[in-house]
Amino acid sequence: MAMTRALAPKRFTKGQFLVNAGEVNGDLFYIYQGLVRFVYNTEDGREFNKSFAAENGFIGCLRSMLTQQPCRFAIQALEPTQTLALTSLARESLWQNYPEWERLGRLLAERLALKKEEREAQFLLDSVEQRYQQFLTDSPSLSERIAQYHIASYLGITDVALSRIRKRLNTINLG
Repeated sequence: MAMTRALAPKRFTKGQFLVNAGEVNGDLFYIYQGLVRFVYNTEDGREFNKSFAAENGFIGCLRSMLTQQPCRFAIQALEPTQTLALTSLARESLWQNYPEWERLGRLLAERLALKKEEREAQFLLDSVEQRYQQFLTDSPSLSERIAQYHIASYLGITDVALSRIRKRLNTINLG
């Protein structure tokens, strides 16, 4: 399978969904420009951001990729976003026929597992301030590109609480 046939360029406008919650979508996307968020929506209309991804990130719904089950979260563009999409059929063909592609899949899964383990530890062991400072350390350029209420949701707090934390940290840094 030629790579030019396997990878399809896809563009998304700000606010557009790459993956909708409740749909089966086994595509793997490579972001070469833009920013997305992974978001859970509750039945009562609340949103919870679980992650963000930007340039050079691989994204998709692992549940749909591996089990053909509906994705429980959505992936939404926070900026105009340009991707290369690898359909589930093309991905499986590449993984079966090219060991380097299968290795890439394993490395991506390992990276995701480590990220999830660290996020779980942060929620169980770290204060909100520590989680916010770690977010700033891990993603300094993203903090300027993501609305504060999205960052607050990612941290598991309100935007008012985040504002207080930012004010307190700025006071400490200036003092």
